[in-house]
Amino acid sequence: MKSKWFFWIIVVFITGILTGIGFLFFRNDPVPFWIIQCIVIASVILSSLIYRKLIRPYNILLSGMQLLKEQDFSTHLRPVKNKEANQLIEIFNRMISQLRNERSMVREKNHFLDLLIKASPQGIIILDFNKQISDINPAGMKLLNINNLSSVKGCTLNKAPFELADSLAALKSGDDVIIRSSGMTAYRCIRSSFMDQGFDHPFILIEELTHEFIKIEKDSYERIIRMMSHEVNNSVGAIGATLNVVSDIIRLDGKEEWQDVLPAVEASFERCGNLAHFIKNLAHVVKIPEPSLSDISLNELIRSVDALTRIECQNRNIRLVLSLTEQDHTIYADGIQLEQVLVNIIKNAYEAIEKDGEIRIITQTSPLSVTIEDNGPGISAEAKQKLFTPFFTTKKSGQGIGLMFVRDVLINHHFKFSLDTENGWTKFKIFFE
Repeated sequence: MKSKWFFWIIVVFITGILTGIGFLFFRNDPVPFWIIQCIVIASVILSSLIYRKLIRPYNILLSGMQLLKEQDFSTHLRPVKNKEANQLIEIFNRMISQLRNERSMVREKNHFLDLLIKASPQGIIILDFNKQISDINPAGMKLLNINNLSSVKGCTLNKAPFELADSLAALKSGDDVIIRSSGMTAYRCIRSSFMDQGFDHPFILIEELTHEFIKIEKDSYERIIRMMSHEVNNSVGAIGATLNVVSDIIRLDGKEEWQDVLPAVEASFERCGNLAHFIKNLAHVVKIPEPSLSDISLNELIRSVDALTRIECQNRNIRLVLSLTEQDHTIYADGIQLEQVLVNIIKNAYEAIEKDGEIRIITQTSPLSVTIEDNGPGISAEAKQKLFTPFFTTKKSGQGIGLMFVRDVLINHHFKFSLDTENGWTKFKIFFE
């Protein structure tokens, strides 16, 4: 528009000067006057032609540039009475139509991808070019126990306040690894990227594999235990019976030369009994029944567990402290199985402390949970990776089946749980919601 007004101002200015010069000759000699007037008329006609041929198309193209600048792809330029300009206008209009179609396709694809990401059962963490968290889909929020996206948005992974943050930050592009949390939850994590504005835009896929892992694991050790149970029970029964007969014969015989053998026979008989007891415990772990669910009082459950474990704690000079919520809460669970789980956890705690320590049982409302913590020696980084693994134990005389039982019962109840050492306290947390 500025060029249009500038052009006509110049035309008017030049026309005015020529007209004024013509009037100077009008009185003395009218011929120059009429010549000058003809020149003025010709210049006006020429100016109109120049405007139509050059200035007007130029202004139209400037308007088109303004449309591009404002990203308005819905407006087309009108043709003018200029063949060359119309060619430019036609190219411009075709480009606008193509941009509009491509923009529409991109928006549709982006909308589809947004819906796909939100509906995906896999957790997806999208990072920006500075490797900061820009978005997490609902499945990812649930898997990582994040209640509010704003609490992690803009954070780098190594500074994000969720459990897997450090492990995810260590992933490199193309990595496909299994990561375990302190709650025995297994995740398959893949780090990849897509091109955006010519740069790699990284993202991380997270898929929970806990149930698949446990099913494969359980199927494997069930077959092993069934085979072991059959062979060992047959052998132990026969050996035990034979040793018992030998022991009775030695006692009845009364010969002194056999008295040195008797302790070895009795120890072997006891060992057979221990082996049979071990196999029996394994069989119980394999045959955990489905939970019989009902409404139970959380505080009453904790008091019952306290009554079952307090005497042993007192014998070891270990303080057992209860910290229960004032308002009691009801949970939907199998009371017998859950009571045994809590007893096993406290048993692990006082056996880890051995003597002179403290165990706390704490219930919380938000989220509804129970925490059993002790000030024992804690869990090493190496042991942490093997917790809840079948037959793994840190105890000298342990069988490695206690935490297997705890894990399977809690998973059957669909309760989330974690076990970790923080600030000198080993904490086992169970979440009921």
